[in-house]
Amino acid sequence: MFSGNVSRSLAGPDRSATEKFAPMSGYLSEIFVSFQGEGAQVGERHLFVRFAGCNLRCRYCDTPYSLDRHPTWQAHDPATGKTSTLANPVSPEELLRLVAHFQNQDPSIQMMAVTGGEPLLQAKFLREVLIGRELDLPVLLETNGVLPQQLVAILPGVHVISMDIKLPSNSGERPFWDEHRAFLEIAKSRKCYVKVLVDRTTDPGEVEHAARIVSQVAPEVLLFLQPIVDAQGHVCADGETLVTLFLAARRQHEHVRVLPQVHKLLGIP
Repeated sequence: MFSGNVSRSLAGPDRSATEKFAPMSGYLSEIFVSFQGEGAQVGERHLFVRFAGCNLRCRYCDTPYSLDRHPTWQAHDPATGKTSTLANPVSPEELLRLVAHFQNQDPSIQMMAVTGGEPLLQAKFLREVLIGRELDLPVLLETNGVLPQQLVAILPGVHVISMDIKLPSNSGERPFWDEHRAFLEIAKSRKCYVKVLVDRTTDPGEVEHAARIVSQVAPEVLLFLQPIVDAQGHVCADGETLVTLFLAARRQHEHVRVLPQVHKLLGIP
């Protein structure tokens, strides 16, 4: 099932939001089956399709291998437990065949989680995969929430949106308040929730500002404060910090929850 010509070459990394390759092909990082560990769908059995390439470089990124595009990617077969190395780029047909294979191997899969990297950097390819094709799974889009126009392009093929709001105090990136507001205006037309990653360096004022955006744009949307976990598996926020940040968010928004990355507590992908 898993085969590919791994000798195909690939251009260097691209941090821009402009696709540099043919719209009918895409770059992946990995595909695997696991339990969703974050946000409103936590605990569900998901097929994760991780796209390669990201326009941000957050200090706390826990999938640094997905930040750039590479000549190969990995498929983790749920039936055999074996990992196959495949060639990038892939066509929509190739990806859909793999998705169907994974569904056949594990009928318990409840949703396909499109994640990254940042999948919206490859919106043209993603649109080819999600819209007008035979896809039996509902789709969860996990995104950094800064590319609203790219979201418009794929919105008809998405059922749930997991949107981050990036805080400058812990991400190391510039503020994206305007982009996040515009993104949420579009995302709220679907089932949607917002994640804000937090740690001891997080500015409570930024958390309050993020919560204000959610409250003003989509007051019924759940806002999750997600403690950052470092490379050694340590949670980077103590109870006192989480209470302070939770209260900052609640000053602006009613629906706030604190939820860790459950898959990391379970020791699974």
